Amino acid sequence: MTVDPVQLLRDAEEEIERWLCELDATYGALLAEAQERAGAIVADAEDEAATILASARAEAEGLVADAERLAGEQLDALRALTDSEREAVGEELSGLREAVTRLRTELTRVVDTAYDAMPAVEATADAIDRAVDDSEPVKRGFLGRLLRR
Repeated sequence: MTVDPVQLLRDAEEEIERWLCELDATYGALLAEAQERAGAIVADAEDEAATILASARAEAEGLVADAERLAGEQLDALRALTDSEREAVGEELSGLREAVTRLRTELTRVVDTAYDAMPAVEATADAIDRAVDDSEPVKRGFLGRLLRR
């Protein structure tokens, strides 16, 4: 039996054509299945996102409502201060200002008096130094004389 090469070539081409058809059918089925899965995944994700968004909106609305309530309570508390309470606070601040002014004046007077007394203190320290025995070394300066005693 002789083998016809042309027939072998035709048989091979038909076999290849059949494989290509099978591949094309398999590809179509896989593609359809993948699209179906992707659609389901997208639908699930959209449902989950909608649920999360609704929950977030509800929580945000609750937070805003709480903030508005607290702000209203604080505004009511501020309005509740009577004119007499505001006046009393003003009087207290005024009294405090006067006390600070008196303290500043008194401190200035004390510092001025101390500064004015320095020449007399220095003269007294010098007189004491002159009266001290010459064998003892004399420390110079007001602070040194005070520390020696």
